[in-house]
Amino acid sequence: MADFPTRTAGAPLAGGLTLETGVPGLVAYGSTFESLIDGLRHSIGRLAADDAPTRFGVPPVISRALLERLGYVETFPQLLGVVHTYEGDDRQWRELVPALRRGESWTHRHEVSDVVLLPAACYHLYPHLAETEFAEPAVFDLTGHCYRHERTAEVGRMRSFRMRELVRIDAPASVLDWRDGWIERAAGWLGSLGLPVTIEPASDPFFGSAGRLMSTMQRSEQLKWEVAVEVADGLDQAVVSCNCHKNHFSAEFGFRLGGGEAHTSCVAFGLERIALAILHRHGPDPRSWPAELRPDPGPTREEPIPDANVSRT
Repeated sequence: MADFPTRTAGAPLAGGLTLETGVPGLVAYGSTFESLIDGLRHSIGRLAADDAPTRFGVPPVISRALLERLGYVETFPQLLGVVHTYEGDDRQWRELVPALRRGESWTHRHEVSDVVLLPAACYHLYPHLAETEFAEPAVFDLTGHCYRHERTAEVGRMRSFRMRELVRIDAPASVLDWRDGWIERAAGWLGSLGLPVTIEPASDPFFGSAGRLMSTMQRSEQLKWEVAVEVADGLDQAVVSCNCHKNHFSAEFGFRLGGGEAHTSCVAFGLERIALAILHRHGPDPRSWPAELRPDPGPTREEPIPDANVSRT
């Protein structure tokens, strides 16, 4: 079979960082940026190794009914990305095509589908734990492409972003200790990457007047803490969020620990924001990045690429 022609990617993809899409909050990334994301993933994995987490892969969409059940739709309607699909027939679509070509509305035969865009990686996990009786605490490791409908073009405040999330199921007091330990662990890790950090209590952007009350309660109980770093000149943003859910998910899905009540906590890393902070602090040249984030140079010309069929220790 003839070889397919290939060519080396040219600028801006070969060495690019962020690439504008023309849509606020929606950014594409070049190879240099992606190599930094890879380095962050590996570094976070090493940081979490002592927790021995179970990895859990998730898609970028999620059941709409699930988010309705969990209260996300009610409390964060301004952030939710809803998927609509065409429900008309062929004749009706042919009638709409001229409007599409004129730049007019063509969506009035679309309806809300059974899925929405994923707002946080952990939401996929909890239904799979339903009615589970845990004999011991458990930690899960999830990475997902998430979406929140941010209404700003501020650097780092993206609509579509990647989240690495660790979730722990444990007894009420222990799960809070785990969350608190991760606040310090995450801050120390960011500091080791040369990033000055601030740690502060926070609240989620609950919607409306009822949301303001929920935010006040969340802050007063110190259920959410954020670790922030500078992602651009004079602009600090949260890059790690450490949260205690109490029994919100365990009560809904009926999972327990050792015959007693289970609570959950999570720590979430915003990968693109951390990458922006690294680039802002250390520059775009990978040689200036912290050593553990630098891309693997791969084999040199004198070092042949190992045969994929050869086992290695």
